[in-house]
Amino acid sequence: MAEWIPERLPEDVDAERALLATCCAPGAESAASDIASQLTEDDFVHPAHRAVFKALVTLLESQVEVNPLTLKDALDQAGDLGRVGGYAGLVELLSGEEVSRPMVLADLLTRKRKLRQLIRLGAQLVRQAAEEEAPPETLVEKAAQDLFRLAQGRSKKGLEHVGDVSDEAMERLLDRLEGKGSVGLKVGFSRLDAITQGFQPGNLIILAARPGIGKTALALNWLLRSADSRQRGHGAFFSLEMSNEEVFNRLLAAKATVNMKAVQAGAFNDEVQAKLLAARDDLRALPIFLNDQAAITVREITAMVERHLAQSNQKLDLLIVDYLQLLSSPQDSRGAKQSEAVRIGEISRAFKLLAKDHKIPVVVLSQLNREVEHRQGGRPQLSDLRDSGAIEQDADIVMFIHRKMKPVLEGEEEDRSAELVIAKHRNGPTAIVPLYFEAEYARYREMERSTDEA
Repeated sequence: MAEWIPERLPEDVDAERALLATCCAPGAESAASDIASQLTEDDFVHPAHRAVFKALVTLLESQVEVNPLTLKDALDQAGDLGRVGGYAGLVELLSGEEVSRPMVLADLLTRKRKLRQLIRLGAQLVRQAAEEEAPPETLVEKAAQDLFRLAQGRSKKGLEHVGDVSDEAMERLLDRLEGKGSVGLKVGFSRLDAITQGFQPGNLIILAARPGIGKTALALNWLLRSADSRQRGHGAFFSLEMSNEEVFNRLLAAKATVNMKAVQAGAFNDEVQAKLLAARDDLRALPIFLNDQAAITVREITAMVERHLAQSNQKLDLLIVDYLQLLSSPQDSRGAKQSEAVRIGEISRAFKLLAKDHKIPVVVLSQLNREVEHRQGGRPQLSDLRDSGAIEQDADIVMFIHRKMKPVLEGEEEDRSAELVIAKHRNGPTAIVPLYFEAEYARYREMERSTDEA
């Protein structure tokens, strides 16, 4: 089935010619540079116009004077002079009417280009759906991601003078001085929040531990406390191991301070039931979003995030993924065809880009190597990160949970003490935060003693 494309796509060839004539006029290098930073060849429909714009950008980047002769040479070097009808055709093209406000024409061409892209995306989706190339869910995710990127535009960030940066930066610093809080998302652990100044937008945060230590519980505590606070943080939790119901039960236990194992065994009374119902109502009012899709890729997570952000009045202040080693890689990716270390490194880099591009703190849970179990004291270190040193390189913060996990003898109480080891902190100190683990409530809390330096 051929893609449906209208006979005439949105375009304005006259505007293209007038814009090129204006940008290639003597002394117009400054205006041309502004235009070249906003447009690409895709914004021009006519082949000759695309070739001239490409030559113009080449001259601007080389800081060569723009005139018909230098443009002719640039076109000749690229093998495009014939596309414009030789030197005579170039002179005729540049004889078009110049305009006083070329940016208006640039905006017009951008709008036409977006309309063309919309038509092509729609036609492609129709063809893929008709030919059943992929499951509907995959096509929807891909289309949502493409539409979000089109909506975001293709703006290129230029150099900013330090004076322009200073106003916003000083405002944030003064807010901190006056006790108005930080730009980061507080996660409800006072010592951790003081060290990190909250989880910062754009940061990749790794929380690692051996299985059974309670990293999922701690991550869910961060999710719950940041949402159930004055900041009202909107959080998303991607669970590749547990179902949404299991995740909810953990949140419910922590919120209600109820032993969920006893509840699931039917050992509870009316008082406990009332606490559970009250906690459920509180959770329903919180901006927490869950996903339990297994075998998910970073690309699919990114598409879901972008679709969420594209919805009206939606935002995202925290993204948590549980956990790194369970993530899948697309079949066409480099990591899928090479070693596990390369694959994990590719995934960690993708999460860093997701955090940076969307200005969201991304927390990714990770397993540790078994070597940590054989080390005296058993306290994790950066070399224990499983599968790839790229995780350490990409992360802004790396934290470990350390518990002694000694066998409990008859008559002894379980040692519930734990340590949150901040082993890497790109923008602050490393430290050890003492914690106390309440397993029956799937909850951590801080112990009442000072933070030690790591």
